[in-house]
Amino acid sequence: MKIKVKGIENQGARGKMDLNERSMIVLKSIIENYIQNSEPIGSRTLSKSIGFKLSPATIRNIMSDLAESGFLIQTHTSAGRVPTDKAYRFYVDSLSKKPAVPEQIKQKLSPVSNVQGTPVEHILSKAVHLLAELTKFACVVSTPKQSVSRLQRIELIKISEDRILVILVTKAGVVRDKIIFVKENHSQEFLNSVTSFLNEEFKNHSMQEIREGIHQSIVSDRHRYHDLLAHAVRLGKKAFELNQPGEMFIEGQMNLLLDSHFHEQSSVKSLIDAFEQKTAIMKILDESMKNKGVHIYIGIENDYEHLHRCSLITASYRNKQNVLGSIGVVGPTSMDYKRIISTVDYTAKMLSKTISEQSYD
Repeated sequence: MKIKVKGIENQGARGKMDLNERSMIVLKSIIENYIQNSEPIGSRTLSKSIGFKLSPATIRNIMSDLAESGFLIQTHTSAGRVPTDKAYRFYVDSLSKKPAVPEQIKQKLSPVSNVQGTPVEHILSKAVHLLAELTKFACVVSTPKQSVSRLQRIELIKISEDRILVILVTKAGVVRDKIIFVKENHSQEFLNSVTSFLNEEFKNHSMQEIREGIHQSIVSDRHRYHDLLAHAVRLGKKAFELNQPGEMFIEGQMNLLLDSHFHEQSSVKSLIDAFEQKTAIMKILDESMKNKGVHIYIGIENDYEHLHRCSLITASYRNKQNVLGSIGVVGPTSMDYKRIISTVDYTAKMLSKTISEQSYD
C-alpha cells in the first residue's frame, strides 16, 4: 500500500525529528486513545497504558511540550488536551505497515465482485453503499469519466426541426444523453444513416480517441460518403462533445450528521454544504486519480473550508487500460486510520479486479 500525502509534505517526518522516543510514544498513545474513546486521557491513566514506566508528572510535562509544538490542543479550559491535525498527520505518516483486512470485511464486500454483466455504475453504487455500512461514515465514489469510456453505441433521435437527442452508451453500460441544436432539418431516416456510420467507425474507441480523430478519420473517406459525410462530421463533432466530468455517488451522509464530532450546528451546515455542492469532494477524488495508492487528506489539508473538520481517505480504481475513478471515505479527523485505510485500499482493488475481469472499458 502506497500512501500519498496532501498539503503539508513530510510534515510527519519533520515532527519525528522534533520528538524524542518518549514523546512519540506518549503522542501515539494519546492519539490512539482519542480515536477509540473520543475523550481526552489523563496523565495518570496514560502512565498505566504506555509501554514503559513514566510518572504522571513526567507525562504532563511531555504533553505540555507537545502542545507547544502544535500536536495537542486544549479545546476548553477545564478539558484535557486532544490531538490536532498535525498530530494525526504525524500518526498517519508513522504507520509503517498496512493492517490485514479482517475476513468479515472481505465477506461484507464480496457482493461487489459477484456480478455478471452488471453496469459499472451499479457496481460502484453497491460498493459505496457497503463501504458506508462498514465504516459508519460517509462514502463517495466517482463514476468513470467520459473521456476514458469506450463507445458501445450512439443513437441520434430527432425531437424537433432543430433539435436532436444524442444518446451515448459505453461498454460499461453507462448512458449519457444531451440535446444538440442543428441548423438543418434532418429526417429520422437520415439520422439513422449517420448513426450507423458513426457506430461502424467508432465502436470500441474511447471518447477521447473519437474526439481527437473524428475529422481525420471521416474525411479520409469523403469520396465514399459525400453529403452524408459532411453532415456526419458536423453531427459527430457535436455528439461527442458530451464532455461530462463524471458523476459522484454518496452514501452515509447521515452517519456524519449523527456523529458526536459534528454536533455543532455550524459543523453540520458545513457538511451539508460540502455534500450538496459536491465540487470540493469531486476535486479531491479527481486529484487522487493522478497517482497510485491511498491518499489521505486531514483537516486543514483540505482546500475547501467546509471540510476542515474532516479527513478524507481515497484510492483510485481502474480497468486494464485506464484509471477510471476514485472511491473514498469522509469522516472526522479522529477516525480509525488503520482500519479505514486498509478498507478503502481493499475496496478500490476489488473494484479494479471486478471491472477488469468483466472486461468493462
